[in-house]
Amino acid sequence: MSAVTDGPHIMVLGTGEIARCIVAQAHAAGYAVTVCDPRAADARFPDGVTRVTKVFADTPWDLAPKTHAIVARAHDGDPESVASLLNHGAERVYLIASARRAERVIVEAGAQLAKSALLQRLSAPAGIELGGNGSGEIALSILAEIQWRIHGGTRAPLTDLRRERAGQVQAQADQQSCPGKRP
Repeated sequence: MSAVTDGPHIMVLGTGEIARCIVAQAHAAGYAVTVCDPRAADARFPDGVTRVTKVFADTPWDLAPKTHAIVARAHDGDPESVASLLNHGAERVYLIASARRAERVIVEAGAQLAKSALLQRLSAPAGIELGGNGSGEIALSILAEIQWRIHGGTRAPLTDLRRERAGQVQAQADQQSCPGKRP
């Protein structure tokens, strides 16, 4: 299968298990895929995937106009990565993080970026709630959101789903005691 050359480009920052699943699924769907991470040369990816062995935030470049970038770096430098990707032309940035972590990243990245631009082009947490928890399922939910957006989806349904899910997570957290805390 040949890569989509005039269509959207998928860029993945990170080489962990979720990143590898995203790359494999996006490549199988026919997208041009680039992995950007210092460990990219050593990681297993399908033939035809471009590898850049740098940290994007340290040495950014202007991205292709239809680049959808996924930050999957296990939270290492998330605010800098998000701000750098948005400042260098990513059409959309997808942050793999919990709702609580995503809020912290938005606050930290906000100082490096106009807040309106950040909110308009950032999916945090990334993905459509499909009910899965494994790496492959998380990758599928993120690629489903990318596909949905590429083909004209609007923000409202995702925002509503995320808000509902965040409320469920907070309610569960409020009911659980801290494992290290004594009664």
